[in-house]
Amino acid sequence: MTATDTVRSLYDAFAAGDGGALSALLSETHWVEARSGPYGGIYQGFGEVAENVFGPIGRDVREFTAVPDELLPIGGDRVLALGRYRGTTAAGPLDIRFAHLWTVADGRMSHFEQFTDTQEWRAAVEG
Repeated sequence: MTATDTVRSLYDAFAAGDGGALSALLSETHWVEARSGPYGGIYQGFGEVAENVFGPIGRDVREFTAVPDELLPIGGDRVLALGRYRGTTAAGPLDIRFAHLWTVADGRMSHFEQFTDTQEWRAAVEG
């Protein structure tokens, strides 16, 4: 399985709400969420990501999706995902571009870094 296949399987698991697959794929991930965004910070492993990112997004955004339009391989172990976050917040529809940089090792995600418009995120979830 290539790094791109592994990243694709993660987005598929997220879309399906497959917590077991997400936990396995993100078990040891060093996760960097855009610092000035509402969920910004550095987290280690699935537990911290679920508590500080996935949980709060689930609370703040109805019908949330993170769907890549493109998965671009970078060397043998890195993938750049370009796509859109979508859903509905108390402020209305959410539709924000993202770039996710993934590093894959041994069939799991070892590193993640998010690039997105944090001002749009704050406006959407903080009013």
